[in-house]
Amino acid sequence: MRPLNYRNVKGMTIDPTRLIIDKTLEYLDIPAVVGHEGYFMNHLVREYESMGLTVTQWPNIMAISGDKGYETIVSAHIDRHGLISIGNGEYAYAGQYVREIKYGQNDRSSQKMLASIHERFVGEKVYAYDSATARTLGSGTIVACDPSLQRGGDALFHVEGMEYLPLNTPVAYARKGRSHGGFLKGQIDNALCVAAIHALFKNGYQGTAILTTEEEIGKSWSHMQDFLTEQKIESDKLVILDTSPYKEHRFVNDGYIVLRNRDKSAIFNMELTENIADYCSINNIPFHFKDQYFLSQGKEIEDLGSTELGRLIMGTARQWTGASIQIPTLEYHTSYETTTHKAIRNFYRVLSDIFIKRAIPELFA
Repeated sequence: MRPLNYRNVKGMTIDPTRLIIDKTLEYLDIPAVVGHEGYFMNHLVREYESMGLTVTQWPNIMAISGDKGYETIVSAHIDRHGLISIGNGEYAYAGQYVREIKYGQNDRSSQKMLASIHERFVGEKVYAYDSATARTLGSGTIVACDPSLQRGGDALFHVEGMEYLPLNTPVAYARKGRSHGGFLKGQIDNALCVAAIHALFKNGYQGTAILTTEEEIGKSWSHMQDFLTEQKIESDKLVILDTSPYKEHRFVNDGYIVLRNRDKSAIFNMELTENIADYCSINNIPFHFKDQYFLSQGKEIEDLGSTELGRLIMGTARQWTGASIQIPTLEYHTSYETTTHKAIRNFYRVLSDIFIKRAIPELFA
């Protein structure tokens, strides 16, 4: 793990871009395969408690609060993709397996999806770890996911060089994150946004951050609903952070902020979203609406993708809503997902101005 020695000196601000990059690299050294995020969550609990912040932890969610409590709420998920041991030297795609075993939802993937999963994982070096301690239990290289290793629509793999492991052992990417030549690469979905939240607190944010698990299997919204209900929090101004995949390099290279009016599930808080867009426009920060961009290319509502915020809005009949702020990336859901230092700088500038400098007063009304 890479230790960080940043300090807040009175009257000085920590360089946020450098801090976010270094924190992302540190977080990527800690495994957090979906369904097995507990060790990483415990690490975050210790980290924020050492900063003197109030931490509330549930099995699938945690909240960090400064002096202003729930005045504002920003959120990001902490889980990542990986594999799960199913015995006999076989490994299942965690995003399918956890949803099926834990929630009884049989997710039969299309051939297109299976091909995409194959492409992401083939040839990757991976390591198995103990969920409670993060101790490495074995390592190896993924063998291609081909039709002979598929059962009923599940993506199954063999890992060369890995000893047989107990059932339900998580397996994470071994490839390290790296920062070079103005680019940040690694399994940055969504460690990058978790690192941005860390930078907010380091630089004076006094509201609340909610960190969720199981977003990669579409269940994080229900954990958030349970938490908001239990804490009796009512809000239509939640701000959800995530990476956002692109094939076009210009959005990443030019450091765009990605906003959405909606996803395939629900319409977001349009007023808050427009306030963020107005702020970006006034401050010459490049941005665009991803849903409008897709629709202008002839795509349908169903093609807009599913987000944590959209699921929450739909699943609670708009009891909670808000806005989404995303950072554009290339090579989605791989161990070399890529963004630029410029995109990180713009991303944090927006977050800092909104949550620390209160550039959008309506958020605090």
